[in-house]
Amino acid sequence: MVSMIIISLIAVLIIFIFRKNKRISIRIGSISWIALSAYFFIEAFVIHATTAPYDFLKQPMSDLGVTTCGTDTYVLANYMICSPYHWLMNWTFFLTGLAILLGTVFLYPLWPKARTTKIASFFIGIFGISYGMSGIIPADIHFYGHTLTALPGMVVQIPAMILISIVIYKKMPRIFWWTILWLIVNILALLGIFLQPVFSNLPGGLLQRILYVSVYIWLTGIAIGFWQKRHRFID
Repeated sequence: MVSMIIISLIAVLIIFIFRKNKRISIRIGSISWIALSAYFFIEAFVIHATTAPYDFLKQPMSDLGVTTCGTDTYVLANYMICSPYHWLMNWTFFLTGLAILLGTVFLYPLWPKARTTKIASFFIGIFGISYGMSGIIPADIHFYGHTLTALPGMVVQIPAMILISIVIYKKMPRIFWWTILWLIVNILALLGIFLQPVFSNLPGGLLQRILYVSVYIWLTGIAIGFWQKRHRFID
């Protein structure tokens, strides 16, 4: 945890030093969001390394970050969990959230100037912080702290997508339709999670992944779009 706090402070320092340099800001912000794709490969490796059966269709992502092996490692986990690379998964959660936050801050000036984009960027930043906290507080260390800090990251991306789509409808049509696509996917995934108590056969683990991964893909696409047109923003 101490290392994560130190890295967070370094990230804040980087923001203060480089946020006014548009050329460097675009580079850091774009790399931060494009780097989100690394999550897929790391999670696949951690799942492969588990020594207890892990069903990615049913089990939550947090199980991969549980620091102890056994049953009842946290509330609701009445099944066997053993993830030898839990440290790697928790660092991935943390760094993914940090990358989202950095991209949000550094790419914010590229959005059309409007109050709604400021609010939307705030929500995306909250999404990143919420996600990063999952790595700082694993479920078995403090279940309620882990859960409560993760809850905002399940919903704030939706108003962020809606607000951004309203502003860029005419100015950035390609990003608008890209946003609408992943907004629909995200809403359907969240709806599926809410319906789990009624339809117990719904794949909760898969729905959770779709919820978060749809945001990664959305942000990655935006970063690529901004990077391709970076000269226009700098000029």
